[in-house]
Order: sequence, then structure tokens, then C-alpha cells
Amino acid sequence: MKPIVLAMIVCDYYYRDVHTGKSVLAGTFSSINSPNFPSKHGNCAIYIALTDVAKKGQLQLVFRKEGGSFSMTLPPWDVDPADNRRSVIEIGGNINGLPLPEEGFYEFVVNWDGLEIFSRRLAAVKVAFDAPPQPPSQQTPGIAPAEE
Repeated sequence: MKPIVLAMIVCDYYYRDVHTGKSVLAGTFSSINSPNFPSKHGNCAIYIALTDVAKKGQLQLVFRKEGGSFSMTLPPWDVDPADNRRSVIEIGGNINGLPLPEEGFYEFVVNWDGLEIFSRRLAAVKVAFDAPPQPPSQQTPGIAPAEE
């Protein structure tokens, strides 16, 4: 029997408060903009909420290019079942330097004991970043400063 994925969120940061047990997510997103490829996204985190976890198992994420040859397997999590299968088990972690070899669609795939049970798409988009605006000059263009 496989667990049910209730939610999978990609964000900049994940944190679990040790006092309350609450998960804190910051900066959710579905695409990453970059001026060139290959590229690396500095801060990336994954949050997953599972239910119907009937037995102890291993959850593993694979980040891969859709229809491409790039794939990166992340370290697995050992997941223990809760006392009640209706309980929600929350898992999260941070990935530093997420590699993006080329523009296109990628996905985070959730494997449970080696069986693919869920995936979450992420787009990598090439964009031209404009130069930052220059601060306005102290003098008005076309008017000479007053002589002292």
C-alpha cells in the first residue's frame, strides 16, 4: 500500500519550529527565471504532506528534466507510520544549489519504497534581466547650473 500525497510545495526556505511542530514555508514558486543556462538556483526547499502511511517506508525525491537525460537523486527519508493512518505526516528539506542544465520543464518525483507515487512540475525560463535604473541626476537635463 502506498501513501497519499496531500501536498507538495516548492519554495525558497523550509523550517520546522521545534516548539510547536509547525512547518514554516517561505517564497513558494512554480518557475525559476535565469538569464542563462546552465544555471543553479541558490535556495530551494521541498515540503511534502502525506497521509495513509500504513507501514514504515522510504521516501526519496528525484529531480529530473522532463523528457531529458538529466536526473538527480536526493538522499532518502525514512518515514515511520503514525498511530492513525488518517494522520498527516509532514516532511521537508532544503536543497542548496539546485542545478538547471537547460531551459524547460523539470519535475520533483516522489518515490515510496522505489515506486513513483507523485510528481511536481517546475519550469526553468530564460529571461533577459534589464540593467538596474540609474538614480536621477542632481541637475535638470539641458539647464546649466547656476553660477555662484
